[in-house]
Amino acid sequence: MRTVSIRWRLTVLYTGILMAILIILGSLVYVLLHFSLMSQMERELQTKADEVLKSTKVVSTLPFFLRQIVLPDVEVFAAPDIYLQIVIKSGEIVARSQNLGSYSLPIDPKIFRSVLQGNSIFHTFNIDNEEFRVLVKPVRVDEEIVGILQVARPLKGVDLAMRRLQTILLVGGLLSLLLSLVLGRFMSGRALAPIKHLTAEAKSIGKERDFQRRVRYSGPPDELNELAVTFNQMLAGLEEAYQRLTDSLSLQQRFVADASHELRTPLTSIQGNVDFLLQLDQKDPKLQKEVLLDISAETQRLSRLVKELLTLAKADSGLKLNLTELKIAPVLEEVVRQARFLEKGQNFILSLEAAEGVVLRVDPDYFKQMLYIFLDNGFKYTPPGQSFSFQVKREGEELGLIFQDEGPGIPEKDLPHIFERFYRSEASRTGEGAGLGLAIAKWIIEQHGGKIKVESEENKGTTFFITFPMHQQK
Repeated sequence: MRTVSIRWRLTVLYTGILMAILIILGSLVYVLLHFSLMSQMERELQTKADEVLKSTKVVSTLPFFLRQIVLPDVEVFAAPDIYLQIVIKSGEIVARSQNLGSYSLPIDPKIFRSVLQGNSIFHTFNIDNEEFRVLVKPVRVDEEIVGILQVARPLKGVDLAMRRLQTILLVGGLLSLLLSLVLGRFMSGRALAPIKHLTAEAKSIGKERDFQRRVRYSGPPDELNELAVTFNQMLAGLEEAYQRLTDSLSLQQRFVADASHELRTPLTSIQGNVDFLLQLDQKDPKLQKEVLLDISAETQRLSRLVKELLTLAKADSGLKLNLTELKIAPVLEEVVRQARFLEKGQNFILSLEAAEGVVLRVDPDYFKQMLYIFLDNGFKYTPPGQSFSFQVKREGEELGLIFQDEGPGIPEKDLPHIFERFYRSEASRTGEGAGLGLAIAKWIIEQHGGKIKVESEENKGTTFFITFPMHQQK
Protein backbone atom coordinates (compact mmCIF):
# COMPACT_ATOMS: atom_id res chain seq x y z
CA MET A 1 0.00 0.00 0.00
CA ARG A 2 1.45 3.31 -1.09
CA THR A 3 1.62 5.91 1.63
CA VAL A 4 0.52 9.49 1.02
CA SER A 5 3.31 12.05 1.23
CA ILE A 6 3.40 14.64 3.98
CA ARG A 7 3.10 17.33 1.32
CA TRP A 8 -0.25 15.98 0.11
CA ARG A 9 -1.43 15.34 3.66
CA LEU A 10 -0.67 18.93 4.61
CA THR A 11 -2.39 20.18 1.45
CA VAL A 12 -5.53 18.15 2.15
CA LEU A 13 -5.48 19.20 5.79
CA TYR A 14 -5.23 22.90 4.94
CA THR A 15 -7.94 22.54 2.27
CA GLY A 16 -10.22 20.71 4.71
CA ILE A 17 -9.76 23.42 7.31
CA LEU A 18 -10.49 26.11 4.73
CA MET A 19 -13.61 24.23 3.57
CA ALA A 20 -14.90 24.01 7.13
CA ILE A 21 -14.27 27.73 7.61
CA LEU A 22 -16.02 28.58 4.33
CA ILE A 23 -19.04 26.44 5.26
CA ILE A 24 -19.36 28.04 8.67
CA LEU A 25 -18.77 31.56 7.32
CA GLY A 26 -21.12 31.03 4.33
CA SER A 27 -23.89 29.68 6.55
CA LEU A 28 -23.48 32.59 8.92
CA VAL A 29 -23.60 35.12 6.05
CA TYR A 30 -26.63 33.38 4.55
CA VAL A 31 -28.56 33.39 7.83
CA LEU A 32 -27.64 36.96 8.70
CA LEU A 33 -28.55 38.27 5.22
CA HIS A 34 -31.87 36.42 5.21
CA PHE A 35 -32.66 37.76 8.66
CA SER A 36 -31.65 41.28 7.58
CA LEU A 37 -33.80 41.21 4.41
CA MET A 38 -36.80 39.81 6.25
CA SER A 39 -36.43 42.39 9.01
CA GLN A 40 -36.24 45.18 6.46
CA MET A 41 -39.36 43.88 4.66
CA GLU A 42 -41.28 43.63 7.94
CA ARG A 43 -40.34 47.20 8.85
CA GLU A 44 -41.59 48.38 5.46
CA LEU A 45 -44.85 46.45 5.93
CA GLN A 46 -45.22 47.93 9.39
CA THR A 47 -44.64 51.46 8.08
CA LYS A 48 -47.14 50.99 5.25
CA ALA A 49 -49.75 49.55 7.64
CA ASP A 50 -49.39 52.51 10.02
CA GLU A 51 -49.90 54.97 7.14
CA VAL A 52 -53.08 53.19 6.05
CA LEU A 53 -54.53 53.04 9.56
CA LYS A 54 -53.91 56.73 10.18
CA SER A 55 -56.25 57.60 7.28
CA THR A 56 -59.27 55.80 8.84
CA LYS A 57 -62.02 58.36 9.68
CA VAL A 58 -65.41 58.48 11.48
CA VAL A 59 -68.17 60.76 10.03
CA SER A 60 -70.91 62.56 12.30
CA THR A 61 -71.30 62.42 16.05
CA LEU A 62 -74.15 59.96 16.18
CA PRO A 63 -74.08 57.04 18.61
CA PHE A 64 -71.49 54.44 17.77
CA PHE A 65 -73.80 51.98 16.08
CA LEU A 66 -75.08 54.81 13.81
CA ARG A 67 -71.73 56.33 12.97
CA GLN A 68 -70.38 56.16 9.46
CA ILE A 69 -66.84 54.84 9.21
CA VAL A 70 -64.85 56.00 6.20
CA LEU A 71 -62.15 53.48 5.41
CA PRO A 72 -58.96 54.59 3.67
CA ASP A 73 -58.51 54.37 -0.03
CA VAL A 74 -55.96 51.56 -0.05
CA GLU A 75 -55.19 52.22 -3.67
CA VAL A 76 -53.43 55.40 -2.62
CA PHE A 77 -50.99 53.35 -0.54
CA ALA A 78 -50.64 50.43 -2.88
CA ALA A 79 -47.52 49.77 -4.93
CA PRO A 80 -46.60 47.24 -7.60
CA ASP A 81 -45.20 44.87 -4.98
CA ILE A 82 -47.39 45.83 -2.01
CA TYR A 83 -50.89 44.41 -1.63
CA LEU A 84 -53.53 45.82 0.74
CA GLN A 85 -56.79 44.38 1.97
CA ILE A 86 -59.29 45.36 4.73
CA VAL A 87 -61.70 42.84 6.22
CA ILE A 88 -64.41 43.78 8.73
CA LYS A 89 -65.39 41.66 11.70
CA SER A 90 -68.08 39.83 9.76
CA GLY A 91 -65.38 38.49 7.45
CA GLU A 92 -66.42 40.67 4.49
CA ILE A 93 -63.67 42.22 2.40
CA VAL A 94 -64.52 45.90 2.22
CA ALA A 95 -61.38 47.23 0.49
CA ARG A 96 -58.44 45.94 -1.45
CA SER A 97 -55.77 47.18 -3.81
CA GLN A 98 -56.33 46.84 -7.53
CA ASN A 99 -53.02 45.03 -8.08
CA LEU A 100 -54.61 41.99 -6.44
CA GLY A 101 -56.81 41.63 -9.55
CA SER A 102 -59.28 38.81 -9.04
CA TYR A 103 -57.31 37.43 -6.12
CA SER A 104 -57.86 38.17 -2.48
CA LEU A 105 -55.47 37.71 0.38
CA PRO A 106 -56.27 34.53 2.29
CA ILE A 107 -57.72 34.87 5.77
CA ASP A 108 -56.66 32.30 8.30
CA PRO A 109 -59.48 31.94 10.87
CA LYS A 110 -57.09 31.44 13.73
CA ILE A 111 -55.03 34.51 12.80
CA PHE A 112 -58.25 36.48 12.18
CA ARG A 113 -59.52 35.77 15.67
CA SER A 114 -56.17 36.57 17.24
CA VAL A 115 -55.91 39.93 15.47
CA LEU A 116 -59.50 40.85 16.47
CA GLN A 117 -58.26 40.45 20.03
CA GLY A 118 -55.72 43.22 19.44
CA ASN A 119 -52.62 41.35 18.25
CA SER A 120 -50.46 42.17 15.24
CA ILE A 121 -49.17 39.13 13.41
CA PHE A 122 -46.63 38.46 10.63
CA HIS A 123 -47.07 35.28 8.63
CA THR A 124 -46.19 33.80 5.27
CA PHE A 125 -48.59 32.28 2.75
CA ASN A 126 -48.34 30.82 -0.74
CA ILE A 127 -50.42 31.68 -3.81
CA ASP A 128 -49.75 29.92 -7.12
CA ASN A 129 -46.32 28.77 -5.87
CA GLU A 130 -45.37 32.31 -4.91
CA GLU A 131 -44.68 33.18 -1.29
CA PHE A 132 -45.84 36.38 0.37
CA ARG A 133 -45.02 37.98 3.68
CA VAL A 134 -48.09 39.46 5.35
CA LEU A 135 -48.62 41.76 8.30
CA VAL A 136 -52.10 41.57 9.83
CA LYS A 137 -53.10 44.43 12.15
CA PRO A 138 -56.40 45.36 13.80
CA VAL A 139 -58.37 48.38 12.47
CA ARG A 140 -59.53 50.49 15.43
CA VAL A 141 -62.24 53.12 15.65
CA ASP A 142 -62.51 54.90 18.99
CA GLU A 143 -60.49 52.12 20.57
CA GLU A 144 -62.86 49.53 19.15
CA ILE A 145 -61.63 46.94 16.66
CA VAL A 146 -63.87 47.00 13.64
CA GLY A 147 -61.78 44.82 11.29
CA ILE A 148 -58.30 43.83 10.19
CA LEU A 149 -55.76 45.24 7.74
CA GLN A 150 -53.59 42.94 5.65
CA VAL A 151 -50.43 44.33 4.09
CA ALA A 152 -48.60 41.77 1.91
CA ARG A 153 -45.45 41.75 -0.14
CA PRO A 154 -44.01 38.95 -2.32
CA LEU A 155 -40.80 37.25 -1.17
CA LYS A 156 -39.45 36.77 -4.67
CA GLY A 157 -36.96 39.61 -4.17
CA VAL A 158 -35.62 38.03 -1.00
CA ASP A 159 -35.62 34.58 -2.58
CA LEU A 160 -33.78 35.92 -5.62
CA ALA A 161 -31.18 37.60 -3.44
CA MET A 162 -30.71 34.43 -1.39
CA ARG A 163 -30.39 32.25 -4.50
CA ARG A 164 -27.77 34.60 -5.88
CA LEU A 165 -25.94 34.49 -2.57
CA GLN A 166 -26.08 30.69 -2.66
CA THR A 167 -24.60 30.70 -6.16
CA ILE A 168 -21.88 33.15 -5.13
CA LEU A 169 -21.03 31.14 -2.02
CA LEU A 170 -21.01 27.84 -3.91
CA VAL A 171 -18.95 29.07 -6.86
CA GLY A 172 -16.69 31.13 -4.62
CA GLY A 173 -16.25 28.20 -2.26
CA LEU A 174 -15.32 25.80 -5.07
CA LEU A 175 -12.89 28.31 -6.55
CA SER A 176 -11.43 28.93 -3.10
CA LEU A 177 -10.98 25.19 -2.54
CA LEU A 178 -9.33 24.77 -5.93
CA LEU A 179 -7.05 27.73 -5.25
CA SER A 180 -6.38 26.33 -1.77
CA LEU A 181 -5.29 23.00 -3.25
CA VAL A 182 -2.90 24.69 -5.66
CA LEU A 183 -1.52 27.20 -3.16
CA GLY A 184 -1.52 24.62 -0.36
CA ARG A 185 0.59 22.22 -2.39
CA PHE A 186 2.90 25.05 -3.41
CA MET A 187 3.23 26.44 0.12
CA SER A 188 3.64 23.01 1.71
CA GLY A 189 6.34 22.30 -0.85
CA ARG A 190 8.07 25.54 0.11
CA ALA A 191 7.68 24.74 3.80
CA LEU A 192 9.03 21.20 3.37
CA ALA A 193 11.88 22.21 1.06
CA PRO A 194 14.38 22.64 3.94
CA ILE A 195 13.44 19.19 5.29
CA LYS A 196 13.89 17.73 1.80
CA HIS A 197 17.28 19.44 1.65
CA LEU A 198 18.24 18.02 5.07
CA THR A 199 17.10 14.57 3.97
CA ALA A 200 19.16 14.73 0.77
CA GLU A 201 22.24 15.87 2.70
CA ALA A 202 21.74 13.14 5.30
CA LYS A 203 21.47 10.48 2.57
CA SER A 204 24.59 11.82 0.89
CA ILE A 205 26.55 11.87 4.15
CA GLY A 206 25.40 8.35 5.01
CA LYS A 207 26.21 7.03 1.54
CA GLU A 208 29.67 8.61 1.43
CA ARG A 209 30.30 8.13 5.19
CA ASP A 210 31.73 11.62 5.25
CA PHE A 211 30.98 12.43 8.88
CA GLN A 212 33.07 15.59 8.70
CA ARG A 213 30.39 17.23 6.56
CA ARG A 214 27.64 19.28 8.13
CA VAL A 215 24.17 20.08 6.85
CA ARG A 216 23.64 23.69 5.80
CA TYR A 217 20.59 25.69 6.81
CA SER A 218 20.23 29.40 6.10
CA GLY A 219 16.67 29.99 7.32
CA PRO A 220 15.38 31.77 10.42
CA PRO A 221 16.06 30.40 13.92
CA ASP A 222 12.97 28.20 13.95
CA GLU A 223 12.26 24.50 14.48
CA LEU A 224 14.01 23.56 11.23
CA ASN A 225 17.11 25.43 12.35
CA GLU A 226 16.95 23.51 15.63
CA LEU A 227 16.64 20.26 13.64
CA ALA A 228 19.70 21.17 11.56
CA VAL A 229 21.70 22.05 14.69
CA THR A 230 20.66 18.79 16.36
CA PHE A 231 21.57 16.82 13.24
CA ASN A 232 24.98 18.50 13.08
CA GLN A 233 25.55 17.70 16.75
CA MET A 234 24.69 14.09 16.00
CA LEU A 235 27.13 14.13 13.06
CA ALA A 236 29.82 15.53 15.36
CA GLY A 237 29.20 12.67 17.76
CA LEU A 238 29.26 10.14 14.91
CA GLU A 239 32.46 11.66 13.58
CA GLU A 240 34.08 11.41 17.00
CA ALA A 241 32.88 7.82 17.47
CA TYR A 242 33.93 6.87 13.93
CA GLN A 243 37.34 8.44 14.47
CA ARG A 244 37.75 6.59 17.75
CA LEU A 245 36.75 3.36 16.04
CA THR A 246 39.17 4.01 13.20
CA ASP A 247 41.98 4.86 15.61
CA SER A 248 41.13 1.81 17.69
CA LEU A 249 41.22 -0.49 14.66
CA SER A 250 44.47 1.08 13.49
CA LEU A 251 45.94 0.77 16.96
CA GLN A 252 44.72 -2.81 17.21
CA GLN A 253 46.27 -3.74 13.87
CA ARG A 254 49.52 -2.09 14.85
CA PHE A 255 49.35 -3.68 18.28
CA VAL A 256 48.82 -7.15 16.80
CA ALA A 257 51.63 -6.64 14.29
CA ASP A 258 54.08 -5.36 16.92
CA ALA A 259 53.07 -8.00 19.46
CA SER A 260 53.48 -10.73 16.84
CA HIS A 261 56.95 -9.42 16.03
CA GLU A 262 57.99 -9.20 19.69
CA LEU A 263 56.57 -12.63 20.50
CA ARG A 264 58.21 -14.24 17.49
CA THR A 265 61.73 -13.28 18.62
CA PRO A 266 61.79 -15.16 21.96
CA LEU A 267 59.80 -18.05 20.52
CA THR A 268 62.26 -18.39 17.64
CA SER A 269 65.16 -18.30 20.09
CA ILE A 270 63.57 -20.95 22.29
CA GLN A 271 62.77 -23.14 19.30
CA GLY A 272 66.34 -22.81 18.01
CA ASN A 273 67.86 -23.74 21.35
CA VAL A 274 65.55 -26.73 21.73
CA ASP A 275 66.43 -27.95 18.22
CA PHE A 276 70.12 -27.51 19.06
CA LEU A 277 69.73 -29.65 22.20
CA LEU A 278 67.98 -32.34 20.23
CA GLN A 279 70.81 -32.46 17.68
CA LEU A 280 73.59 -32.91 20.26
CA ASP A 281 75.11 -36.35 19.85
CA GLN A 282 77.23 -36.24 22.96
CA LYS A 283 76.21 -34.81 26.23
CA ASP A 284 78.09 -31.66 27.12
CA PRO A 285 76.84 -30.50 30.54
CA LYS A 286 78.41 -27.08 30.18
CA LEU A 287 76.94 -26.50 26.73
CA GLN A 288 73.56 -27.85 27.79
CA LYS A 289 73.53 -25.50 30.77
CA GLU A 290 74.25 -22.49 28.55
CA VAL A 291 71.47 -23.44 26.18
CA LEU A 292 69.03 -24.00 29.04
CA LEU A 293 69.99 -20.64 30.53
CA ASP A 294 69.22 -19.00 27.17
CA ILE A 295 65.88 -20.79 27.06
CA SER A 296 65.12 -19.64 30.62
CA ALA A 297 66.03 -16.04 29.81
CA GLU A 298 63.87 -16.02 26.70
CA THR A 299 61.04 -17.65 28.63
CA GLN A 300 61.24 -14.93 31.27
CA ARG A 301 61.30 -12.31 28.55
CA LEU A 302 58.29 -13.95 26.93
CA SER A 303 56.47 -14.04 30.30
CA ARG A 304 57.15 -10.35 30.88
CA LEU A 305 55.95 -9.48 27.39
CA VAL A 306 52.73 -11.46 27.81
CA LYS A 307 52.14 -9.79 31.18
CA GLU A 308 52.67 -6.35 29.65
CA LEU A 309 50.37 -7.17 26.74
CA LEU A 310 47.71 -8.32 29.19
CA THR A 311 48.00 -5.05 31.11
CA LEU A 312 47.62 -3.00 27.92
CA ALA A 313 44.65 -5.12 26.83
CA LYS A 314 42.96 -4.35 30.15
CA ALA A 315 43.73 -0.66 29.68
CA ASP A 316 42.18 -0.68 26.19
CA SER A 317 39.05 -2.39 27.52
CA GLY A 318 38.43 0.57 29.85
CA LEU A 319 39.71 -0.99 33.08
CA LYS A 320 39.25 1.31 36.08
CA LEU A 321 41.72 0.80 38.90
CA ASN A 322 40.49 0.09 42.42
CA LEU A 323 41.90 3.09 44.29
CA THR A 324 42.12 3.01 48.08
CA GLU A 325 43.62 5.36 50.65
CA LEU A 326 47.07 4.12 51.55
CA LYS A 327 50.14 5.41 53.35
CA ILE A 328 52.63 5.62 50.54
CA ALA A 329 55.95 5.42 52.43
CA PRO A 330 55.76 1.64 53.17
CA VAL A 331 54.86 0.96 49.53
CA LEU A 332 57.88 2.91 48.28
CA GLU A 333 60.21 1.17 50.74
CA GLU A 334 58.95 -2.27 49.71
CA VAL A 335 59.45 -1.61 45.99
CA VAL A 336 62.92 -0.12 46.56
CA ARG A 337 63.91 -3.13 48.67
CA GLN A 338 62.90 -5.50 45.87
CA ALA A 339 64.49 -3.34 43.16
CA ARG A 340 67.95 -3.41 44.83
CA PHE A 341 68.45 -6.83 43.27
CA LEU A 342 68.61 -5.00 39.92
CA GLU A 343 71.73 -3.06 40.90
CA LYS A 344 74.82 -3.83 38.88
CA GLY A 345 77.43 -1.54 40.37
CA GLN A 346 75.46 1.72 40.04
CA ASN A 347 75.55 4.37 42.74
CA PHE A 348 71.91 4.27 43.92
CA ILE A 349 70.84 7.47 45.70
CA LEU A 350 67.61 7.25 47.66
CA SER A 351 65.57 9.98 49.41
CA LEU A 352 62.14 8.92 50.69
CA GLU A 353 61.79 11.10 53.83
CA ALA A 354 59.22 13.42 52.22
CA ALA A 355 56.79 10.50 51.84
CA GLU A 356 56.37 10.03 55.58
CA GLY A 357 52.75 10.56 56.67
CA VAL A 358 51.50 11.07 53.10
CA VAL A 359 48.33 9.24 52.10
CA LEU A 360 47.49 8.71 48.41
CA ARG A 361 44.57 7.04 46.69
CA VAL A 362 46.28 4.20 44.83
CA ASP A 363 45.84 0.70 43.51
CA PRO A 364 48.75 -0.99 45.33
CA ASP A 365 49.58 -3.61 42.65
CA TYR A 366 49.54 -1.25 39.68
CA PHE A 367 51.29 1.52 41.65
CA LYS A 368 54.12 -0.90 42.51
CA GLN A 369 54.29 -1.98 38.86
CA MET A 370 54.70 1.63 37.78
CA LEU A 371 57.50 2.22 40.31
CA TYR A 372 59.25 -0.97 39.27
CA ILE A 373 59.20 0.09 35.59
CA PHE A 374 61.06 3.33 36.32
CA LEU A 375 63.51 1.67 38.74
CA ASP A 376 64.19 -1.13 36.24
CA ASN A 377 64.78 1.37 33.41
CA GLY A 378 67.03 3.45 35.67
CA PHE A 379 69.29 0.54 36.57
CA LYS A 380 69.17 -0.82 32.99
CA TYR A 381 70.39 2.40 31.33
CA THR A 382 72.75 3.63 34.06
CA PRO A 383 76.26 2.26 33.50
CA PRO A 384 78.15 0.74 36.49
CA GLY A 385 79.85 3.40 38.55
CA GLN A 386 77.34 6.09 37.51
CA SER A 387 74.58 7.51 39.73
CA PHE A 388 70.88 6.72 39.64
CA SER A 389 68.63 8.50 42.13
CA PHE A 390 65.07 8.14 43.32
CA GLN A 391 63.75 11.11 45.32
CA VAL A 392 60.41 12.05 46.83
CA LYS A 393 59.41 15.72 47.22
CA ARG A 394 56.35 17.55 48.43
CA GLU A 395 55.20 20.36 46.16
CA GLY A 396 52.16 22.09 47.68
CA GLU A 397 49.24 19.64 47.52
CA GLU A 398 51.16 17.21 45.33
CA LEU A 399 53.71 14.49 45.96
CA GLY A 400 56.54 14.34 43.44
CA LEU A 401 58.55 11.26 42.44
CA ILE A 402 61.81 11.98 40.64
CA PHE A 403 63.84 9.29 38.82
CA GLN A 404 67.19 10.60 37.56
CA ASP A 405 69.90 8.56 35.85
CA GLU A 406 73.26 9.26 34.23
CA GLY A 407 72.69 7.00 31.26
CA PRO A 408 73.01 7.66 27.52
CA GLY A 409 69.94 9.90 27.51
CA ILE A 410 67.18 10.07 24.92
CA PRO A 411 67.64 11.83 21.56
CA GLU A 412 65.45 14.90 21.15
CA LYS A 413 63.67 13.41 18.14
CA ASP A 414 62.62 10.38 20.24
CA LEU A 415 61.28 12.28 23.26
CA PRO A 416 57.72 12.82 21.85
CA HIS A 417 57.39 9.07 21.17
CA ILE A 418 58.83 7.36 24.25
CA PHE A 419 55.35 6.71 25.73
CA GLU A 420 54.09 5.06 22.53
CA ARG A 421 53.67 1.29 22.52
CA PHE A 422 56.54 -0.79 21.10
CA TYR A 423 58.57 2.37 20.50
CA ARG A 424 62.26 2.12 21.32
CA SER A 425 64.91 4.66 20.48
CA GLU A 426 68.04 3.60 18.63
CA ALA A 427 70.03 3.72 21.87
CA SER A 428 67.71 1.23 23.56
CA ARG A 429 67.12 -1.27 20.76
CA THR A 430 69.85 -3.58 22.03
CA GLY A 431 68.06 -4.03 25.38
CA GLU A 432 65.58 -6.68 26.47
CA GLY A 433 62.48 -4.53 26.58
CA ALA A 434 59.68 -4.51 24.03
CA GLY A 435 58.92 -0.81 24.34
CA LEU A 436 55.79 -1.29 26.45
CA GLY A 437 56.98 -0.31 29.92
CA LEU A 438 56.66 3.47 29.64
CA ALA A 439 53.27 3.16 27.88
CA ILE A 440 52.01 1.05 30.79
CA ALA A 441 53.53 3.41 33.36
CA LYS A 442 51.91 6.46 31.76
CA TRP A 443 48.49 4.74 31.78
CA ILE A 444 48.87 3.81 35.47
CA ILE A 445 49.91 7.39 36.35
CA GLU A 446 46.91 8.86 34.55
CA GLN A 447 44.57 6.36 36.23
CA HIS A 448 45.83 7.70 39.59
CA GLY A 449 45.21 11.31 38.53
CA GLY A 450 48.91 11.99 38.20
CA LYS A 451 51.08 13.75 35.62
CA ILE A 452 54.45 12.90 34.08
CA LYS A 453 57.08 14.84 32.20
CA VAL A 454 60.57 13.95 31.06
CA GLU A 455 63.81 15.83 30.51
CA SER A 456 66.76 14.24 28.77
CA GLU A 457 70.05 15.16 27.17
CA GLU A 458 72.19 12.80 25.16
CA ASN A 459 75.19 11.40 27.04
CA LYS A 460 74.09 13.15 30.23
CA GLY A 461 71.09 11.18 31.39
CA THR A 462 67.32 11.31 31.77
CA THR A 463 64.99 12.61 34.49
CA PHE A 464 61.35 11.62 34.93
CA PHE A 465 59.12 13.92 37.04
CA ILE A 466 55.89 12.33 38.32
CA THR A 467 53.34 14.10 40.53
CA PHE A 468 50.28 12.75 42.36
CA PRO A 469 47.59 14.68 44.28
CA MET A 470 47.97 14.05 48.02
CA HIS A 471 44.85 12.86 49.82
CA GLN A 472 46.17 13.50 53.33
CA GLN A 473 49.43 14.58 54.87
CA LYS A 474 50.73 15.03 58.40
